[in-house]
Amino acid sequence: MNSLDYQRIFHEIKNTITLINSSMQLLDNRCPQLKSESYWDNIKNEITYLKNMVLELSQASNMEQLQKETINLNEVLDNVCCFVKDSYPSLQWNLELCQNLPSINADSIKIRQAVLNLLKNSAEAGSTYVKITTQMKESVIQILISDCGGGIPVELENKVFDLFTTSKKQGSGLGLAITKQIIECHGGTLQFENKIGEGCTFIISLPIS
Repeated sequence: MNSLDYQRIFHEIKNTITLINSSMQLLDNRCPQLKSESYWDNIKNEITYLKNMVLELSQASNMEQLQKETINLNEVLDNVCCFVKDSYPSLQWNLELCQNLPSINADSIKIRQAVLNLLKNSAEAGSTYVKITTQMKESVIQILISDCGGGIPVELENKVFDLFTTSKKQGSGLGLAITKQIIECHGGTLQFENKIGEGCTFIISLPIS
């Protein structure tokens, strides 16, 4: 099967999950007594988990098919932040963008997805503050995303980029693995600096065009 076949399969699965989720919401309204049953919340949580997993897998299925163009990373980050601010209004932001960054040759949609995954990860970790920095370092441009979400548990540090590794209750464990793959497909690297009990900084390094 090719990537298009996988996309069709993911689309059909997502439609089925959406139908199940809609039916459960309808039952919620028509049968309020269900809310008192512990298994009901468990079922809804599992449906949400499955929906997120299928969405992330569908995004990963064509990861190596890059549509590269000349892009300005600062503009991409500005657009991402405008989007995320609406989704997570309680988050405080600090953007420190280097104004003299050279353009790079990259797939803007996939870079946007990688940054969104990291910001979503920070928000879901309970961070109330995110700092985004761009800088030049030798032959690469770096994006640093720092939060105050408590950091990565020490037992997960060595496998944080492995599939299905997560400390979040409804996390799919795919976001960071997909993000790392996106960056590496661009010839870059994804690393992190962890401060247990404080927060984490993810460092994206991308080669200059």
